[in-house]
Amino acid sequence: MACTTLTRLLKPLLLPLASGDHFIDPPVVLAPMAGITNAPFRTLCREQGAGLFVSEMVTARALIERRPETLRMIVPGKDEWPRSVQLYSVDPTTMRAAVTMLGKENLADHIDMNFGCPVPKVTRKGGGAALPFKRKLFSNIVQAAVEAAKPFGIPVTVKMRIGIDSDHHTYLEAAQSAADLGVAWVALHARTAAQMYEGKADWSAITRLVEHLKPSGVPVLGNGDIWSG
Repeated sequence: MACTTLTRLLKPLLLPLASGDHFIDPPVVLAPMAGITNAPFRTLCREQGAGLFVSEMVTARALIERRPETLRMIVPGKDEWPRSVQLYSVDPTTMRAAVTMLGKENLADHIDMNFGCPVPKVTRKGGGAALPFKRKLFSNIVQAAVEAAKPFGIPVTVKMRIGIDSDHHTYLEAAQSAADLGVAWVALHARTAAQMYEGKADWSAITRLVEHLKPSGVPVLGNGDIWSG
């Protein structure tokens, strides 16, 4: 089972919800996985302990167009809380609209953004793990989401990879930009897009990111090759 976990001792993440202050405890997050982390699967995971369980990747465009299959993807399990939705977009305006919709209609308590998908049909369009290479566009999308979520008190996070390939690492600069723009945490899958899910995750990159973001106080979650608790 893929999951993410805090890479250093940190205070728990505070989620500002109307029902009170909620802490992610233990600080372990079930990573979003297309075709896997649907509501029934998240329910099974929740039965094994506390934490945060993220939805499958939801396309922001399909969400604001209210496509039935996409709306079904954000329906939470029974008593699921906090409700965590991961969004994907290559356009700041679309991302802003999707986050605003989730906030206005009270459909999410936490929003993650996908900058880590390595699948060619996504990266060929400049999305997923390829998007942080476009530094200005990446920053604009993150800013749009954070600003749209702020009135609703919804924390926004990002999940990314080391970079496109071994010659194009983007994670340090992208993570710093996201931290400066107000994300609640940065999750790093310690592989490049070119690696897909092959080889070993480079956890030394996660260590470097922890040190890099330490002055900002933004937590880092490590992802890759975690098979047990």
